[in-house]
Amino acid sequence: MPDPGRPLSGVRVADLTMIWAGPYAAKILADQGAEVIKIESPSAWDNIRTLLPPPTAPGEHWWNTNFYFHEYSRNKKSLSLDLAAPQGKEIFARLVAQCDVVIENYRTDVMDNLGLSYEWLRAQRDDIIVVGMAGFGKTGPERNAVGYGPIIEMMSGLTSTSGYGDDGMPYKSGISYGDPIAGVAAAAAVATALIHRRRSGRGQYIDLAQREAMSTMLGEFYMDWSMNRRLPEHQGNGHDWMAPHNIYPCAGEEEWIAICVRSDAEWEALKRVMGAPDWAEHDDFSDQILRWEHREQLDQAVAEWTAAHSKTELFAALRDERIPSSPVWKTLEVIRDPHLAARRYYEPLRHPEVGIWMVHGWLWRTAGAGPCVLAPAPDFGQHNEEILGGLLGLSSAEQAALQTAGITATQPSGVPLSSEMPPQPSLI
Repeated sequence: MPDPGRPLSGVRVADLTMIWAGPYAAKILADQGAEVIKIESPSAWDNIRTLLPPPTAPGEHWWNTNFYFHEYSRNKKSLSLDLAAPQGKEIFARLVAQCDVVIENYRTDVMDNLGLSYEWLRAQRDDIIVVGMAGFGKTGPERNAVGYGPIIEMMSGLTSTSGYGDDGMPYKSGISYGDPIAGVAAAAAVATALIHRRRSGRGQYIDLAQREAMSTMLGEFYMDWSMNRRLPEHQGNGHDWMAPHNIYPCAGEEEWIAICVRSDAEWEALKRVMGAPDWAEHDDFSDQILRWEHREQLDQAVAEWTAAHSKTELFAALRDERIPSSPVWKTLEVIRDPHLAARRYYEPLRHPEVGIWMVHGWLWRTAGAGPCVLAPAPDFGQHNEEILGGLLGLSSAEQAALQTAGITATQPSGVPLSSEMPPQPSLI
């Protein structure tokens, strides 16, 4: 029976993705109920497994314990399979015939080089939905370029919009923003393709260029150029016309609050919260335009006021007056947030070697949804027998022969056991 809280229940996905953007998309599909089978070659596994050693003493099978890998591969199943080998390709063909979706974020040429073109995939299942997430798309002069998150940010135009006017230096985001944006877009593309298939009976090939997905987030800057021939100026936490509009220091060490005043009415409300100080009645601050023109002096005065108060105290007072504001929460403060706790946003994730830790739950939840996290990221090849034997009908002898030939495995080749590794300095 389909799970009413997981709308993709009953959908099966062959996940060939690696690192972040693709695995993030497939994670969303898995969270929403799809059976996502993560396929890794014994000799070319998802590098996120071994990108960083565990911050604590690694277990013997440490490639199964990386926190990044668990973030992007929870609720999935693992099949190790060498797609470059004829036997591996034959088994993959049988699997594709029973899948609804194939998703990959390789370089543009990889699938064709493996003999796994869209035409080949359609030959296994005519209505298959295929998502290719190459950094720059499958066509065009840059189609063969490799695109990682920071590159996507820079070539989409995002980095040109961020920075501080006093030094003119553009800044990338701290999280390689291009990856999760492309991941969300890919998950949405799969959902729409499934709807299209239900209506038409036809599958689709989806060419999702991560650079283009990122550029769609910058619409106001493109519009400004189209209408005004004006390029964005670096303004840090400032704004084109709002003032005060900044991040202000609060009592304590590295404590901050964001305040945004959009109108004269909100300025009057802010003056009430501040206790109607004399400086706020100066002619330089008498209307929105003048406040923006004198924003540096205004920011300094507001900062002197906020520095004497805690960010939570200020947030409560500003919220009572309906002034847009927010404390700048630190990571641990977000984790301990009582509102998120009440909504059960964070959920425990359990792994036999790692233990228990808290992870975020639903990106969105539907009526009737229970816990989001049903299983940790799978161990390498954990579901080989279930998929090869249970789904595809291979005998135990056939499965053993595949493992002997190196077509499947339960350990990535070339990765040492922890007992074979040199001592690692702790990262915490």
